Amino acid sequence: DEALQREIQAAFRTDEIRRAQPTPQDEMRYGMNYIHETIWKGVPKFLRRVDTALKNIGIDERLPYDAPLIKFSSWMGGDRDGNPRVTPEVTRDVCLLARMMAANLYIKGIEELMFELSMWRCNDELRARADELDGASRKVVKHYTEFWRQIPTNEPYRVVLADVRDKLYNTRERMRHLLSTGFSEIPEDATITNVTKFLEPLELCYKSLCDCGDKTIADGSLLDFMRQVSTFGLSLTKLDIRQESDRHTEVIDAITTHLGIGSYRSWPEEKRQEWLLSELRGKRPLLSPDLPQSEEVADALGTFRVLAELPR
Repeated sequence: DEALQREIQAAFRTDEIRRAQPTPQDEMRYGMNYIHETIWKGVPKFLRRVDTALKNIGIDERLPYDAPLIKFSSWMGGDRDGNPRVTPEVTRDVCLLARMMAANLYIKGIEELMFELSMWRCNDELRARADELDGASRKVVKHYTEFWRQIPTNEPYRVVLADVRDKLYNTRERMRHLLSTGFSEIPEDATITNVTKFLEPLELCYKSLCDCGDKTIADGSLLDFMRQVSTFGLSLTKLDIRQESDRHTEVIDAITTHLGIGSYRSWPEEKRQEWLLSELRGKRPLLSPDLPQSEEVADALGTFRVLAELPR
């Protein structure tokens, strides 16, 4: 087979040793490639096998699309325990990259659904949503390959899915802007910011198909896509943010020393807990602008600032 021969020859002529050390961002890209190439399509296939297994034991219902059967997590760009190369900026980049890559995959899936769901018959709820979206001014968007002109209202599923695609496109572009310049003119409310809002129009399409006697169609690619959204979320994986606990002790110790109330590091556990709980209940800011910070303290505080600023 010539294709196999080409793959073997290309691998044989590839350098076995990396001449440049990969960055944490590179590591994240390599890891996400596994999701794109294998896991992305493997999840709905596996869940369909679960459906079949349930049917074989007499349960004639499909597994709910949002059943938390599979979840993925990653440490790439988040595990800073003993790895000084994972900085707050790296964590920020990795989170934005993951969102951008997820939006890319979802845009492709939505466009495939737009091809499939060409039906005109729908329930009243979907019809009302399609009419509402059609009434809103929508510019001709030429950055899409297909369905870039105004979609007629006699294709209600495509009208609703086109709105989802627009928001996914804005999500991807906003992440790209934030990644490259730290700023985007695309407002956050023009993007998809949580899974619930993402699933709502998909659920609307699914229910409409079932109400109109098209459950067979609903349980096809649309169900697979909803399962992907429920499993992978907006960033494909959850990112584990890890740090050695002594680093956090060092941060709190710097704060208490600056406040003149003693050394947190030397306090017994009971006093530590008592003080932390009182601060959580209090309303005054814990950090002051003139807090002296070592490189390690600044890195830990910077990580928390990045996490607070990132889109959720």
